[in-house]
Amino acid sequence: PLARGDFDAVHSLMPGDAVSAIRAARLRRLVGRRPHRTVYEDLGNPYRDKVEASPDARTRLRVVADVDVYACMSEFSRRMLERDFGRAGTVVPGGVRTADFVPQERHEQPTILFSGALDRPEKHVALLLEAVALLAQTRPDVRLHLSGPGDVGPLLDAAPARARGHVAVLPLGDPDGQADRYARSWVTCLPTQWDSFGLVIVESLASGTPVVVGDAGAPSELVTPATGRRTEPFTAEELARSLDQALAMAKDPDTVAACRALAERYDWDATITPLLVDLYARTDRL
Repeated sequence: PLARGDFDAVHSLMPGDAVSAIRAARLRRLVGRRPHRTVYEDLGNPYRDKVEASPDARTRLRVVADVDVYACMSEFSRRMLERDFGRAGTVVPGGVRTADFVPQERHEQPTILFSGALDRPEKHVALLLEAVALLAQTRPDVRLHLSGPGDVGPLLDAAPARARGHVAVLPLGDPDGQADRYARSWVTCLPTQWDSFGLVIVESLASGTPVVVGDAGAPSELVTPATGRRTEPFTAEELARSLDQALAMAKDPDTVAACRALAERYDWDATITPLLVDLYARTDRL
């Protein structure tokens, strides 16, 4: 179907689909027909060790070598592609519809929201629990809401005793209700160092809620002094300090406006769609 159809561009999210698009474009060129532009969007981090160790390594390496546009979700990931494979890439970040996120009255108690896979070590929920235990010494009314899939029980069992009384594990709920969780929280925390983007950060900002992130990875690219804090060095003590500062920011009406303004850079209709349309129409290799 790709070889027969007359497409301007084929945008793939899986490497097998991208190779099909590459082969179809080559076939069209061989028979004298206009080839489509091939675009592959990598939703993870394209580092060589991961690519070469994957079961479909040959497919992934073919995409790296031959696709017209290799799109990464952040500068962090794009630089990794360039470093490990020596090829150009372009950034196509995740997007939100900012109209779906509305600032609301926040919880009465200072509340930190973590939204993500609770039991994945790279999300550093254990470090967050340590930071909350420290923060509770000066903010005895602080609350941490954990939202996401995975069994957090072992982490809570191993957490400092002081932290446990300040934690609520929220039910998964539904996607439509997530915006309320962001808006009513005082701060959203994603203490990672390796994420390829960090959509929860953009969704929080769209809700007018400041954020706290790790010291590396794509989420650190999404934060400014007016919208949150990066945690440097990446320790429980420094994370507690960053959270304390961000909780104070949540009381400032200017913070809501700054967060919303940053999120608008990732609005699907205003920014991401025009970026994609331009990408599909260009002829250079990216």
